[in-house]
Amino acid sequence: MVGLFVENWYPSEKKAVMNIPLFTLAASLLTMAFPILMLVSGKYTSFVPWLTLLSAVLIGVALLSTFSQRRVLILHRGVHVGVVYFALAILFAFMDQYSAYIGLLFCVLLFIVTFRVANKTSAGYGVQFRREWGAQRLLKLHSKRLGHWNILNAKASNGLMAVSRTKQQLAVLYCTFDDEGCWLHLDVFSEQIFDLDGFLIEDA
Repeated sequence: MVGLFVENWYPSEKKAVMNIPLFTLAASLLTMAFPILMLVSGKYTSFVPWLTLLSAVLIGVALLSTFSQRRVLILHRGVHVGVVYFALAILFAFMDQYSAYIGLLFCVLLFIVTFRVANKTSAGYGVQFRREWGAQRLLKLHSKRLGHWNILNAKASNGLMAVSRTKQQLAVLYCTFDDEGCWLHLDVFSEQIFDLDGFLIEDA
């Protein structure tokens, strides 16, 4: 996706560092393969729950590391579903009344979800912009965009200030503070072109 250039907005994209997700996802393939072999052979099956737990933790670390790369991923359903799969994988791994394959199945589903999110993140999916912002300035969105934007906090904050979730995009607004002052960040997760023109009332 390409963001159209608008005065006062600057690209703030940083290349995602995916070393941890790549390593942990690769390692989880091994820790998932061993329990399957143990169950098929019927040997050392007492280790299956612990290897399932290890697999879930490794994939969970990959998901957490990917999530930390982009603030907008807090809205991504893949992240939400991944958390559910993570909990179910651990839960079923230690429930003797259920087949050990169920816990492994949730690990596989968690792997697929995490890989898809990580793949888009590493490919620079979406766009990120920033602009100078006054620490005392209140956030006011353009009236035409208020339908799908929800302002959570109009004051400058390092937490989420506004969010947008539509079929076409996920987007968040938040501020960061450094020696140069306050910066308003726009993080958009979408395939479509995002037009910044008139995004804020002050720019209209």
